[in-house]
Amino acid sequence: MRIKSSALRAGAFTSAALLALTACGGNGDDTADSDAADETAEETTEETTEETTDGAEETGDGGETEAGGEGGMGEGEDITVAIAGEVPYSYLDEETGEATGAAVALAEQILGEDMGYNVEAELTDWDSLIPGVNAGQWDVVSAGMSITPERCEQAAFSEPEIMYTTAFLVEEGNPHGITNFEEMAEVQESEGLDVVTLTAGVEAGYTEDLGIEAEGVASAEDGVDFVTGGRADVFALTAISLNAMAEDLDGYEVTDPFAHEVSAGSTVFRFEDEELLSTYNEHLAELKESGEFLEIISEFGFTEEEVPPAELTADELCEGDIEALNEQYLN
Repeated sequence: MRIKSSALRAGAFTSAALLALTACGGNGDDTADSDAADETAEETTEETTEETTDGAEETGDGGETEAGGEGGMGEGEDITVAIAGEVPYSYLDEETGEATGAAVALAEQILGEDMGYNVEAELTDWDSLIPGVNAGQWDVVSAGMSITPERCEQAAFSEPEIMYTTAFLVEEGNPHGITNFEEMAEVQESEGLDVVTLTAGVEAGYTEDLGIEAEGVASAEDGVDFVTGGRADVFALTAISLNAMAEDLDGYEVTDPFAHEVSAGSTVFRFEDEELLSTYNEHLAELKESGEFLEIISEFGFTEEEVPPAELTADELCEGDIEALNEQYLN
């Protein structure tokens, strides 16, 4: 298990990157980018070699760390969660330098308080999250990662934790009058519209499906800069993230949130850590049933609207029958 101080460190990433990496996004591009992601994960491994203690001996033949082994849950063992720097899901507090956010708070409650682990966190770039957990660099991904069929082929997801809605960052007054992707497509065709999304964001998939031309950016911060710098008319992102990032921007506004399709995120595990995932899901269900779940995430601006329907499962989202999901949960 990786040894760190209780305060999370930024590692090789610059301060500008801390709020630049988005956790909720994702589509088929994850698979296409896997080679680059693996290279990034390998570089991160080299940089953190001095912070590990006999990692090869602590990881079993199947790549399973002590956190997911056959021993008892927790018992004061360290467990490392990876975060990807998106407010309000998982990020570094600018004043304290410590990890915070709704996904982090859930990890601290379930993995820490309920299961007895000493929870540590490591900031990494988005493309390294799943390759890193599979390589044993960390044990869990706590970044509010959306559950998609492509990702379900690479790792295991807990039951849904947070529902996602989309919004647009536009000039104040919303001069093009767009409130959803269908209107965006119409306006781009009739008037011309410069659109940006995260390269690996779910919004990139939405625009592609509708034939909308959109430029991909590496981070949420880049997307905001494109709009405020006059290089784009609109930036599409999860609504709660945009509202958090744009609250102090003069001359710009965030449109009302909307659900283009059913989308939810959760915590990510290795396939072989079945017991760890099962126990996590048991405690997650207890939090939801007691109402404590909403209390935890509401501290970061989430409301009851972001709590997934009780019937929605990770398996359904992994299957990816969007028509059926939309009919059942949106209509």
